[in-house]
Amino acid sequence: MSYQIEITPAARREIRALPGYVRSQAIQLIEELSRDPRPARAIELRDRENILRIWLAGRWRIIYEVDDELVIVLILRVRRKEDIDYRSV
Repeated sequence: MSYQIEITPAARREIRALPGYVRSQAIQLIEELSRDPRPARAIELRDRENILRIWLAGRWRIIYEVDDELVIVLILRVRRKEDIDYRSV
């Protein structure tokens, strides 16, 4: 089963602002999430059910939500690790 990918406006702006090599990796990883929304390297955030993070290019993280009922992966943020406040995700 393939999940539909949706990207919040904030995450879309963050993706556009990424350096080129990181942006291409982000796009590829997001496409892969449509086939497997919970890859082995994804980690569910503490106290945030169905909100996961995955490393991107060593310094950035993609924060996303998986809705199994609607079969949607919602990309919430794409930021450097030090710029993420998980309480506001």
